[in-house]
Amino acid sequence: MLIAQITDTHVSAPGVLTCGGAVDSTARFAAAIQQLNSLTPRPACVLITGDLADQGQPEEYEVFAELLDHIEIPVHCAIGNHDDRRVIVNALQLPAPLPGGWVQYCVDDYPVRLILLDSTSNVHHMAEFCEERLNWLRDRLAEQPDRPTVVAIHHPPFDTGIAFLDALGPGWAADLIALLGEHDNVELVVSGHVHRSIQTVVGGNLANICPSTAQQTTMDLAENPSADALFVLEPPAFQVHRVGEGPVVTHTVPVGDYEGVIKVTPEARAGWADGDPRVLLAKRDHHSPSA
Repeated sequence: MLIAQITDTHVSAPGVLTCGGAVDSTARFAAAIQQLNSLTPRPACVLITGDLADQGQPEEYEVFAELLDHIEIPVHCAIGNHDDRRVIVNALQLPAPLPGGWVQYCVDDYPVRLILLDSTSNVHHMAEFCEERLNWLRDRLAEQPDRPTVVAIHHPPFDTGIAFLDALGPGWAADLIALLGEHDNVELVVSGHVHRSIQTVVGGNLANICPSTAQQTTMDLAENPSADALFVLEPPAFQVHRVGEGPVVTHTVPVGDYEGVIKVTPEARAGWADGDPRVLLAKRDHHSPSA
């Protein structure tokens, strides 16, 4: 099963730029949607792992919902620290929250089960995973212990080495990590928040951070938590995960124009195997996925 992941879209109100007026995150999300729709074969669905809106305002979710209408495959959204749970459930018609207000739900429509979690805190930008959320997840994992499962959560349950984002530390996720480690059917944990592609193993599970469709975080590994938050206008990107067909495989898809695709014929590839440096390259017409 192919699952697309988009994250940290930071959609803004009409005419408003994000990241201090430097980024048209809404236009970048729209370009990502166009490229997602062009994929062959198409993923079965797309997970959008939080920070859907930039400021959690109703008018931002109106724009976000209009853009969702252009995605030609089913979409399932998780909440992020820039989102407002008081608005998002009604605006996007998400399943009813847990008693504590947490937005967590399962999707059982596919060969791979999807579990979307809420790692947000009442302290803006901070992460937490309280006992109510943990017990809910424990019950859901116990329901179908043999079914391949992908868990989606906004905050990554591990330190990344980017100090200003790791300032909270991984302690908030200790019980979550332990629980996930008890279930062999959890094949992948996907997250966002960091605006950069990063992978590791958490509790025996592959854990993946998807790059943002807005700006990316600079890869600053200097371990200075008081440093400025630095962002870079690398191309927007999303990911496609292959799950349930052997080992999990993740592909990162950059969004935007690039030079033409080079086709290497089977004869040329055979020449490579023979050590022959002569290859026949046939260059297709200029490829512009956002055109």
